Amino acid sequence: MTTYPMTALSSPAAGGPPIGVRQPAVDEAMRQQAAAMLQHAYRWLEAAIPTVPQLSGMVSPLVIAVQLYQVQQYAACLNQVSTVISTLQQARWAFPTLPPL
Repeated sequence: MTTYPMTALSSPAAGGPPIGVRQPAVDEAMRQQAAAMLQHAYRWLEAAIPTVPQLSGMVSPLVIAVQLYQVQQYAACLNQVSTVISTLQQARWAFPTLPPL
């Protein structure tokens, strides 16, 4: 285990690195998950909007998720895209002819 010097910004109780220090492996995993969810939601909407045009209202929230991804705010991006997918799941219940998510 790596030890870090005690500073005002460290997190000794958690035994982790100083606050604000990015953990590359965690960031990469979140980046990949966010990218996959964004692509999936985009492709699903691309197929579903011609059938149910009302779903076009989900494009703006998905664009916000993409913008968060672009500025490397992966946790916020994941939250945003998860909200979009939850809403799309509800739409599937209302329109059972939509493709599976």
